[in-house]
Amino acid sequence: MPTLSGRTRILGIVGLLLLGAFLFLSVSLQRGGHMAGPTYIAPGNVGLVLDNYQGRIEPSLMAAGTHWQGLWETVIEVPTAQRSLSLTSADPTGAVQVNTASNMLQVDVSAQYRIDPDKADDLYQAYQDQFADLKQFETVNLEPAIKGAINYAIGDMDTATALTTAGKQKAETDALKTLNDEWGTRGIVFSNLMIRGIEQDQQSKDLLSTTLGKMQEIDNARLALQQQGFDNQTLLQKAAAEAKVNRLQNSTLTDLYVQDQELGQVKKLYLPSDQLMGMLNK
Repeated sequence: MPTLSGRTRILGIVGLLLLGAFLFLSVSLQRGGHMAGPTYIAPGNVGLVLDNYQGRIEPSLMAAGTHWQGLWETVIEVPTAQRSLSLTSADPTGAVQVNTASNMLQVDVSAQYRIDPDKADDLYQAYQDQFADLKQFETVNLEPAIKGAINYAIGDMDTATALTTAGKQKAETDALKTLNDEWGTRGIVFSNLMIRGIEQDQQSKDLLSTTLGKMQEIDNARLALQQQGFDNQTLLQKAAAEAKVNRLQNSTLTDLYVQDQELGQVKKLYLPSDQLMGMLNK
């Protein structure tokens, strides 16, 4: 029968083993698929299992939850929920620089995408460690793709059109189609792209201000010409009315003249002066 010191030694060994097992499990879970033991997949993610012994990717994915990871396995946690990318002047990456035919624009853009879990293995095979570090994958691949799509959508537009709501909506639709045409078959599905703002360089702002001023002057001149046309029409109507009055007056004077001439056709009588005096004395 073991002595008291022997039992204490056994309990100490068992305690150390339990402590070691606890530390192993804790570290294994914390390492997240980079060492043998239990590994945890967060909700909304899947686990891509790499068999390092056979040098292949396991066909089945780990669902969300806790799983046992083999000694020769590496598990890469792949998010399948929607993710967002922001390219604005307030972000470290900065806004999208768009070169147009006449100037340069700074475009603030945000985009949402998700990873198709059925193609996670294809993405890893194509991009290896870049895909394992999703932030690096976004920086190296997706952000340049968004910049290229925006440049393609806005580059051929004139600045005035790009600044309108209709122009932005068309650019959003065209850029989203370009992204899905390029990345949809690879397993990256873009669900939304929004142009949050477009800023011009200072030279373009000055040019646009001058252009708008000239256009306003042209509109003012056009309105002045229209008003002048109305005034001329009024003058013509007034002149026509006066001419009509003059014709009426001339007609009346003509009738009086004719009557006067008719009166002038009465024969004149001449009498001797003594006969005329006699008529007056009577």
